[in-house]
Amino acid sequence: MLAQAILYEEQLKKQYIAAICDDYYKFYMATSYRNFTPNVQNNDWSTIQRVSIGKDGQVIGYMSAEIDRDSKVVNRLGLLNFTKQINVIFAQDFIKFIRELRDRYDASKFGFMAFVGGDAERMYRKFIKRHGGNIVGTFKRTVKLIDGKYYDATMFEIMREDMNF
Repeated sequence: MLAQAILYEEQLKKQYIAAICDDYYKFYMATSYRNFTPNVQNNDWSTIQRVSIGKDGQVIGYMSAEIDRDSKVVNRLGLLNFTKQINVIFAQDFIKFIRELRDRYDASKFGFMAFVGGDAERMYRKFIKRHGGNIVGTFKRTVKLIDGKYYDATMFEIMREDMNF
């Protein structure tokens, strides 16, 4: 189930802190430091935030996106799957989130980036292959992560009219 992040803020904070302290999630922060709390917004003017809720009522994932209200372009799509594995509920909620951004917020374009070697990059490649979109390019050594190494980043985009779902 997809829900407003602010409704699950306390549970989200606990899950988020645990994830950020785990090196498995090093690709999410995109920096060489850790910010231990999500900045849950009290409005959805520029940042849309949702949580994915499992069958047991627990937060299993976090999704956020920044939207430019003038151009209707969504940037900085952030996904954090707390289960560390393919999760059908999280995947379904991701599609719901994208549809919500497209339909409720009238998004005209989605631009997002993922770091080469991370789960998100593999997932985004499958997503655009299945649902439309393209790889804009790869930026070499674009970020230094918490492990002290530099990583390449792949930039993706999908236009509203190219979405086939």
